[in-house]
Amino acid sequence: MKTKIPTLSEATRVVYKRRKNGTKSATNFLIGMKHNIKALGDLPVNKITRPMVNKMMDILKQEHKNSNAVVNQKMGYLRVVLQEMEEDGFIEMIKMPKPRPTKNSKVHYLTKDMEDELLNYLETNSHYQAKYIITCLIDLGCRVNELLNLEKRFVDYDNNQINFNDRKNDQAVAVPMTNRVRETMQSYYNHSKDFDTIFSYDYSELNAIWQKARNELGYADKKFYTIHLCRHTCASRLVQRGVPILLVKDWLGHEDIENTMIYAHLAPKALHSVVDVLND
Repeated sequence: MKTKIPTLSEATRVVYKRRKNGTKSATNFLIGMKHNIKALGDLPVNKITRPMVNKMMDILKQEHKNSNAVVNQKMGYLRVVLQEMEEDGFIEMIKMPKPRPTKNSKVHYLTKDMEDELLNYLETNSHYQAKYIITCLIDLGCRVNELLNLEKRFVDYDNNQINFNDRKNDQAVAVPMTNRVRETMQSYYNHSKDFDTIFSYDYSELNAIWQKARNELGYADKKFYTIHLCRHTCASRLVQRGVPILLVKDWLGHEDIENTMIYAHLAPKALHSVVDVLND
């Protein structure tokens, strides 16, 4: 007998019953999902696609006048339902859209002094490989696992670039190497003869060193001080130095320009350069 695929409303009721009925969080979940179902339609859960979820978010924003923060919260409710339906064997989880930037979103990044402080700490404590990994993360702006999983064959010295073929959005991109990235790649290429990858660290090893540095440098209470800060640092510096936002998007491998726009406010003087064009 063929298993009946639940509709979104049926799946919502299942998840709601698994939560604590009557609690405020469960009630908010149920209300939020009712809005999602109205915007998305009460489809069988295996028929829901990422473009449909994007459209749902647009409806919540434009027709329901929800703020980005509320849209993100409701998308989170939908994610919970779909994840539980995947665990129950009804669907394969779709790739969900990124949360939309909120007005209160603040982009944290390493200043040059903070970077020097961190790299000096790593060198002083003989964490040499970690130092060079962090340096590459800052200059390349890639995700941590993209760098740690980088195979030697994808480092193109002739064209001075690194070919990231396994990015999160499944789009390959070639990122040019800065001088210090190239020097690191050449050095570790020779030091890691027993590995296919450039670096031998995995994420847990690198993160343990990062957390120790975070504590000893006085950032233990700063939630933003994670390894992902290196990616924010690269993007922020590109924007601050006048690189067009579309090029920053391509450099970071963002699928949606909205994800890159969180850095746009870091170039407040950029529009002034337009005046020169209009004055000619």
